[in-house]
Amino acid sequence: MIRTTAARGAERAVAEILARSIQDVLGDNLFAVYLAGSAVTGGFDPDVSDLELVVVTAGPAAEMDLAGLELMHRHFVRDHPAWSDRIEAVYVGRSTLESFHTSTDRLAVISPGEPLHLRDDAAALWLQNWYLTREVGVSLVGPPASDVVPPISWREFVGAIAAYAHELANRIDGDLSPGALAYEVLTVCRAAMTVLTDRHVSKRDGAAWVSARWPESAELISAALRCRHSRGAVGFGDASTQSAARELVHRLAAEICAT
Repeated sequence: MIRTTAARGAERAVAEILARSIQDVLGDNLFAVYLAGSAVTGGFDPDVSDLELVVVTAGPAAEMDLAGLELMHRHFVRDHPAWSDRIEAVYVGRSTLESFHTSTDRLAVISPGEPLHLRDDAAALWLQNWYLTREVGVSLVGPPASDVVPPISWREFVGAIAAYAHELANRIDGDLSPGALAYEVLTVCRAAMTVLTDRHVSKRDGAAWVSARWPESAELISAALRCRHSRGAVGFGDASTQSAARELVHRLAAEICAT
C-alpha cells in the first residue's frame, strides 16, 4: 500500500519550472516528465528533501543532447540556489521503459553529488522508481504514468526494496561521509518497515517505526535524522556512532532478507 499526498507548494512549482526547462532543451524528443519521490508520496522536507523527476524521452537517453541538458541543469541551480545539489532526475527512453526488465539501453541520471551522466546499470535495477512513478507519479508533461510505465506487482516492488537493502548493507562498511551514512540508515529503516508491514512509507515514518520496534536504536536513529536535516553537518562524525550505524544497517538488512 502506498500513501499519497498532493504535490504542492515550492516543490511542485519548482518541478514545473524544471520540466519546462527540460522541454526547451529536448523539444520533440521529450515524451513525458513525472514528479515522483516524497513530494508525491509524503514526508517531503522543504529544507533537505531532493526533488525527484522521471523524464521519458522519445528516443534512447544516450542520444539526447547531454551537453545542453547539463548546461540547463547548471543554470537551473544558479537561478534556484535553494535546490543546489537537491535535484534527482533519471532520463529514460520510452522503449527502454516499456521493456525495462530486459533492456540494455543506458539511462542518464543527475543526482546529489553527481553531474548529469550516462549510467551502465540496467533499467531493471530501477524497478522501485518505475513502480512508484506508475502508481503515484504526477504528470508535468505528457500522459498519465500508468499509460507509459508497464504494470509492476507489489511483490516485485517489495523484492526490489529487499535487494536494495542488501546492497546497502554490502557497501555500508566503505568510506562514507556522515551525511551519506545517515541517509543509508534512514533508507534501510524505511525499507524494513515497507517489507515487514507491506506499506510504503517515508524515511521519517520508517525511522519512527524502527525506533519503536528496537528502542535501543532510537537514539542512533534520532542522530541520523538530525544529521540528514543538517545535510551532513551535524553528528555521525565520530567512530563509535558510525560503527553503531553500520551495525544497525546490517541488522535491519538481515531482518529484511529473512522475511
